[in-house]
Amino acid sequence: MKIKAICPASCGELLQGYIKDGEKLISYPIDIYSVVTLEECKNPIRDNNKKKAIEAMYKTLNFFGQSFQIGDNISLDIHSDIPIEKGMASSTADLAATILATATYLGKQITDEDLAKICTQIEPTDSTIFKKLTLFDHLKGIKVKSFDWNPNLDIWVLESRDQVNTQTFRKNNYEALRIQNKENIEKAYEVFEKSYLKKDFHLLGKSANISSMTNQNILYKNRLEEIIDIALNMNCYGVNVAHSGTVLGILFQRDQVDIERLMKEMERKYIFEIYYKNYFAKMVEGGPKILYK
Repeated sequence: MKIKAICPASCGELLQGYIKDGEKLISYPIDIYSVVTLEECKNPIRDNNKKKAIEAMYKTLNFFGQSFQIGDNISLDIHSDIPIEKGMASSTADLAATILATATYLGKQITDEDLAKICTQIEPTDSTIFKKLTLFDHLKGIKVKSFDWNPNLDIWVLESRDQVNTQTFRKNNYEALRIQNKENIEKAYEVFEKSYLKKDFHLLGKSANISSMTNQNILYKNRLEEIIDIALNMNCYGVNVAHSGTVLGILFQRDQVDIERLMKEMERKYIFEIYYKNYFAKMVEGGPKILYK
């Protein structure tokens, strides 16, 4: 039996920080994917760089009360176009696709909530594991609130050369700063909820801008304020960041923005000297999916 599953990347988070009783986030999925192929065989192929995914497979077996010996005869092949250590949920995509593929191999159904629990047993997890935009406690694996909205937005992804290992980053104690930022993050979430109710992309961008700028005292993004100003002046909606990564995302609609003029303005301001790699993506529906079985 061969099963193939996919899960999308994120381009950072629309917002992240303390909301009410703890840290939460809203990630958004883009059309870059991790593809996991699970196959039963006698001499399984294992990529040592994908130890988290292998752990996810065994945790899924355990979740369904199955013998670990089953996993010893399963090959996992993972192909991913998601940049690593940029804050684009590369590990989350690997884990979610692996968990769904393993459950499917066992002939089992798995809920969003159980998928989240397994993922967060391994590492903090992005809310791209859910089909809809979701306020998510990414440390405890608790889905707080889902929003029935998949904004049809284009994303201009800006990558710097810097990398951040999420697990290493999480070892730093930013508790005092997160508490200090709490009022602004709750404001960002309040604006996000209004954007959802009104389906207003300008408010969505405003929410992202607030959270992006607030996070500067935790993980600084070079020239972020200037990039936000350029984006807004060019009729984009806003700029979000990876709050524990290095990537930026400019939210816009192609038919509303002069892309060539925007790029020339970025070039004129020497933004590309810092964000050396840039490319376009689309916001898509989240969650892992089975391609075939």
